Amino acid sequence: MNILLEIQSHLAHLSQNERKVGDYILQAPESVITISTQEIAKNSGVSPATVIRFVKSMGLDGVPHLKQLLSIWRANSQSETDFQELRPNEAVDSIKSKLKARINHMTELVNEHLSNESLLKVAQLIEESQLVFIFGIGASHLVAQDLTQKLNRLGKTVICEDNTHSAAVILTNNHQKKLFIAISDRGESREVLEMLSLAKEQSILSIAITGKADSSLAKQVDYPLISISGENFQFRQAATISMMAQIYLVDLLFYVYVSQNFVRSQESIIASLNAINKLEKK
Repeated sequence: MNILLEIQSHLAHLSQNERKVGDYILQAPESVITISTQEIAKNSGVSPATVIRFVKSMGLDGVPHLKQLLSIWRANSQSETDFQELRPNEAVDSIKSKLKARINHMTELVNEHLSNESLLKVAQLIEESQLVFIFGIGASHLVAQDLTQKLNRLGKTVICEDNTHSAAVILTNNHQKKLFIAISDRGESREVLEMLSLAKEQSILSIAITGKADSSLAKQVDYPLISISGENFQFRQAATISMMAQIYLVDLLFYVYVSQNFVRSQESIIASLNAINKLEKK
């Protein structure tokens, strides 16, 4: 865990006084390692009790735990600017460093919050299904296409849609044993929730790949897979890290499935490679 990125991503959800503690730590992370709780409070302009509340709000076990994570951050030689916003005409090396820090932080968060049991269960459901239906719109549709391509290569019959009318027809008229996978980072997309409702009406088991464990989507599906990204860039229109978190989760699901169905998966992958090679030779 990159503790500075964690603090940065939590600032908006803290109380005003707790935010003062977070701002101080972000400004002087190395100093915090060596000073007392009382000194942290004084430098932040708050009471020692507020420092304790801040640590609890961050989900940490106490100030010593905070200092331990700051020491790990320092030992990893991470830049103090990695958690900061992009700047005009910023050096390319600085942008690389920031993005690398966020990607590393994202993979740690996904690994920490994603249940192994859930991955194994979803892999089992994919194996047992006759038709996997994947739905996502916008950037999430790109993730849906990636999962579709992976499962197709494993010999699964998969349909990927971002059109609600086409999706409705397939969900209601096809009588194969289906599995519905919805992909939405925020988990509040109206179209995705409508398709989920339709799938539930057909008694189709549902999976969600979403970044919000408390979202409407995560609460309504049978099996939520949470792709927490920790993304906190102000300029997140492209949702860079959250999309990478979804793709990383898809890769984890793919490899878990392959591992659980190794021989048949290997045969399917080899067969697909041979087919592609034949096409390329023509």
